[in-house]
Amino acid sequence: MSLKHLGPGTQLPPLQPGKLRLYSMVFCPFAQRSRLVLAAKNIPYEVVNIKLKVKPEWYLGINPSGMVPCLQFDDGRAIPESLIVSEYLDNAYPENKLKPSDPYINAVHSVMIDSFGKVITPFYKFLFGDQSAGEDLLKSLEYYEKKFENNYLGGDKPAFVDYMVWPWIERLEFLKQKKNLDLNETRFPKLLAYIERMKQVPAVKETILSVEVYDKFFKSYSGDEPDYDCGINA
Repeated sequence: MSLKHLGPGTQLPPLQPGKLRLYSMVFCPFAQRSRLVLAAKNIPYEVVNIKLKVKPEWYLGINPSGMVPCLQFDDGRAIPESLIVSEYLDNAYPENKLKPSDPYINAVHSVMIDSFGKVITPFYKFLFGDQSAGEDLLKSLEYYEKKFENNYLGGDKPAFVDYMVWPWIERLEFLKQKKNLDLNETRFPKLLAYIERMKQVPAVKETILSVEVYDKFFKSYSGDEPDYDCGINA
C-alpha cells in the first residue's frame, strides 16, 4: 500500500483480511508512538497516511475526531488515541511485553508518561515561534535528565515509557539545529547520551526522520496544505 498521504476526493482503501491498519501521519509524534510499538513488537500491519489539515471525507466516518493514530481491524472496528492504541497493542500481543510486570515500576513509568505533557506544551510553543518558551521546555526536560538511572527510562532496554516519550525527544535535535534550542551537554549529558543510544534501537531506526526532512515539512506547515509527503520514498 502506498505511504502517500490521502486527502479529500480519495477513495477509502479496502481492508485486508486478517491485517491491522494504522491511520497515521508521518510527521505526527502521537502517531509515531503507535508505529514504534508496532515495530518494537514486530506486529504485521499496514499504514494509511492522512492529510490532517485537509482530511479525506471518509476518515471522519472511521474516527470522528479526525486525529491520528487510529487502529482499525479487518471487521471495521477502530480504536483512536495514541496511548490507548499503544497499550492495546502491548496487551493484545503479549510476546515481548513493553510495559513492566511489576505494578510499582509500571506506575512509576506511567507517571513519567503522564508528566510528559509538561514537555509537550512548551515544545509546540517554541516550535511555532515563541522563543520565550525555550527555557520552559528545557526546565521541563530536567525532570527526565534526573530519571536516567539506567541506559533507558525503562531500565536496561527500551520499554513502553521510552517509546511514548521518544517522538518529541527525537525532534529536539531539529529544535536545537534549526531553532537554536540551547540543549547542551553541560545541562543535559544523560539526555543527549540517551538520544544517541535510542537512535540505534531498531524500532527507532524504522520511524526516525532527519533534521533536514523535519525542516522541510515545518517550513511548509504554515500553508493550507503542508508537504506531507516530503521524505517519503514509497
